[in-house]
Amino acid sequence: MISALELCPNYHITILELNAEIGLPSTSPGHVYDLALLESYLDSNQMEFLQPHSIAQGYTLRSEWVLKHLGSIAAKNGVNVLTRTRITECYTSPTGFTVEYIGAGLKESGQIECEYLVDDRQWTYSAPGSKQHNLGGLNDTLQPDFGEFISIHGGTSLSSDCTSIPEQVYSLPRHEGLTEVWQEVPVWNPQHGWIETIECFLPRELAKRSIDAQIIEGRSIAKKIKS
Repeated sequence: MISALELCPNYHITILELNAEIGLPSTSPGHVYDLALLESYLDSNQMEFLQPHSIAQGYTLRSEWVLKHLGSIAAKNGVNVLTRTRITECYTSPTGFTVEYIGAGLKESGQIECEYLVDDRQWTYSAPGSKQHNLGGLNDTLQPDFGEFISIHGGTSLSSDCTSIPEQVYSLPRHEGLTEVWQEVPVWNPQHGWIETIECFLPRELAKRSIDAQIIEGRSIAKKIKS
């Protein structure tokens, strides 16, 4: 989404989203180290809506709403967003890539000829048995670099239940009285149960899981395309 915002003034961009909504389900911790990075894309009303919550190392907020705000800005700037859409075939062409897809609402299927292809499947959530994008093992796609990804168990619980979380558990208290909890091994459970849970893959390095890292990598991809 950041790459799209950086490139949309001069490029025709299509985002193919496997899931039904941008930002849902949330597979990204709502952790921002430098709020100015996010403020460079969102206006004051959007930032107020997110209600960043100050913690020892930056701020917390709901990452799914960050993506929804960025998505709305991208759409207003001409980016074509196709949700519930799966890439069925992808191969190189004289001008770059040919992408065939199904989904995309009433169109049901289609084909896109593109000069550049950004593969960000590493962040995509896939439920058991769900469909996957098929990029055919292409080697010339652009891919953000977040280092090694590992399996993670995520959940949201009442902050009042999180007074004795083990030190090795990555937890992020938010303003509304809920706390995100991300564990490599599910060793801790809240007294009153989970509000929501998810199993996904995240970068091993904590800093690489942040919204800051995603903004920086998005800018890096855009810079490679511009050059």
